[in-house]
Amino acid sequence: MAMTMANAGGPYRVPKRHGGTRAFVLALAMHCLLFAFLWVGIRWNNDPTGVDAEIWDMTTQMAAPQAEPQPEPEPEPEPPAKPPEPEAPPPEVVKPPQPDPEIALRKQKEKEKKELEEKKLAELKKKKEEEKKLAELEKKEKAEKEKAKKLAELKEKEKLAKVREAEMKRIMGTAAAGSTGTAARSTAPRLDDGYKAAIVTKIRSFLNYPGQEDVEAVYTITQLPTGEVMGVRKVKSSGVAAYDTAIENAIRNASPLPKRKDGTVEREITATFKLKEMRQ
Repeated sequence: MAMTMANAGGPYRVPKRHGGTRAFVLALAMHCLLFAFLWVGIRWNNDPTGVDAEIWDMTTQMAAPQAEPQPEPEPEPEPPAKPPEPEAPPPEVVKPPQPDPEIALRKQKEKEKKELEEKKLAELKKKKEEEKKLAELEKKEKAEKEKAKKLAELKEKEKLAKVREAEMKRIMGTAAAGSTGTAARSTAPRLDDGYKAAIVTKIRSFLNYPGQEDVEAVYTITQLPTGEVMGVRKVKSSGVAAYDTAIENAIRNASPLPKRKDGTVEREITATFKLKEMRQ
């Protein structure tokens, strides 16, 4: 101790060796320690991390002890790999419910039937509207025709009235002249057979009588200068009332009667109407 303190601050000096027993014990301890290092080193060689060992001279170690080497820190274990996330399953395809073919066919038939009925109703409605329009048009045309007919009849009546008035004046004038003894002679042409036959032919075309008797009737016809029949007088009856009526109706329906070629007429004509001749 005194030597160590006396050398403090001076150069390092190797201490003197002591007895041999101590040295033997120290040598044995070093060999044991070396054996332990070797055994541990062999064990560590099998370990992937490994451990380095150094051999020190005991004399040097005793002279200047050094710090024991620290074992290298074990590497931190790598974090476990994150397991891959499971893939999301594909979305399930939901199939729409399939309609019953029989129901679909029945609905289609009902729809077609309904459309056909609606079409028929529309056509019927259209037809009725057209018929209504046509009826209104026909009614309007009929009213216009009736109006025109009435107007024509009115004009014809006015014309006939004027002709009758003129004829009556002529007749009255003739009668007045006859009363004084100065009868006026007719300026009309002489009655010819052709003119009379034309009158009878037209009357025959209006005769409506189904009988087959051998009869005849005589009638005197008074007419205006226009050929209009003013009167029908029975001169001789056929003895069959139906035939007499048929002849009289035929005479009136045949008005106006035919004129002569020069446009004149005979004021009075007496004609015989035999049924056999009227049938020819």
